Amino acid sequence: MSTIEKLQHQLGSERDESILRTLISPPTVFMIPLTVLLAFMFIGPILSIVLFSVMPGNNLTLNPATWTLANYAEIIGGVIDGTGVYGEVMSNTVLISVATTLATLVFSYPAAYALARKIKRFKLLFLLSLIVPLFTSVNIRVFGWVLFLVKKGVLQSLLAQFGITTPSLLYQEWTIILGTTYVYMPFMLFPIYLSIGAISDETFEAARDLGASRYMLFRDIVLPMSKPGIIIGCLFVFVLSLGAEVEAQLLGGGSIYTAANNISYSFGYSQNWPLGSAQAVGLLIITVIAGIVILRTIDLREIASRGS
Repeated sequence: MSTIEKLQHQLGSERDESILRTLISPPTVFMIPLTVLLAFMFIGPILSIVLFSVMPGNNLTLNPATWTLANYAEIIGGVIDGTGVYGEVMSNTVLISVATTLATLVFSYPAAYALARKIKRFKLLFLLSLIVPLFTSVNIRVFGWVLFLVKKGVLQSLLAQFGITTPSLLYQEWTIILGTTYVYMPFMLFPIYLSIGAISDETFEAARDLGASRYMLFRDIVLPMSKPGIIIGCLFVFVLSLGAEVEAQLLGGGSIYTAANNISYSFGYSQNWPLGSAQAVGLLIITVIAGIVILRTIDLREIASRGS
């Protein structure tokens, strides 16, 4: 071994020791328990779902010769040629998720801007009113909507006092969107609120000193700097809406099937675990693709640097 090779080998060893020392030293070492726990809780169930999706029956076998892609072929074929429920389920799921994302964005952005930049008095009260509902179960909140909208429920009883009669408002697609919009609204509002709140007052003062109008302030400062919050909020709401089962089950009443309902049906009533697993893998792939596409539009390092 030449002298240069010895030096390169020595430098490589020192670099490896430095990396190892960094990983086992504070503060990196504090992340190890959480990383191990997440790896166990995330990778284990995902691996099980993927394995069961290629099983010929409900019994797990590790012999690849017995594995089958029949469930994937059934789902993909159903989506393409319209046979079965898969095409309708997929379109319902995507439509509800997109509509929920747009609705939460439209309602959340003005509120987030007002809370971050304008409202000083009663700001804490407004924030608490948005946070407190998160302390209650999603089931309880959705059941509340059922009691409010059900036939001869609270809403119809109130309208009847004024001589107004309405048909049943439950078990429709827009009712599910109403429920998902209500439940997932905070996941859109708070990222936008934090993004706008991170803009310094000096930035606004400098822009005003240079003659910027209110419209220019919003177009050139608020909107670009709140873009990470918008994108992260859209990602949260879209992904959560894809897996929304309680809202579709209670407010849709089984009249409108979503992917989450279909997966639950396959695992529960029909006891077809491989088919339910294949649908879960498909939903997971859509979620990952959506996450990658959305996150590629923002600079995560720039967002992380704001908190430093």
